[in-house]
Amino acid sequence: MPCPYFEPKRVATDPQHPGARLPLLDEYDGLCHATGQPIETLSAVRFRCCNHGYSRGCCQRFPADEVRSGLRYNVVGRTGAALEILCVEEQQYAPLRWYSIQYSVESERIEPEPTDLCIRAQVLAFCRSYLRRLSA
Repeated sequence: MPCPYFEPKRVATDPQHPGARLPLLDEYDGLCHATGQPIETLSAVRFRCCNHGYSRGCCQRFPADEVRSGLRYNVVGRTGAALEILCVEEQQYAPLRWYSIQYSVESERIEPEPTDLCIRAQVLAFCRSYLRRLSA
């Protein structure tokens, strides 16, 4: 469950725990949007807070009034052309809301398109990591 304010940009070239089981499957570098201005994530908190979520109390940037704790992504359907992704927003380890997204393998389009930049980037990162593992 990555942090809801984390925008993954690229797979980390220096993962803190190579091979760890992570919500986005790979450890990502990216941007933090918690303060409104996107800033590069710090390597000191990237693994524990950004890639794992539930950052309240461990990340100074995490807004105190945010109800979402983390985001969870699961593949619930797969064809050669698309992935069906279940997105679950969690609050204190319980589902807050959930929805399905279709990811087109060929075009990398997401339907419906998330309006939240971080969720969109996380869905893309998750799907790309998932497909890399299938082809390995």
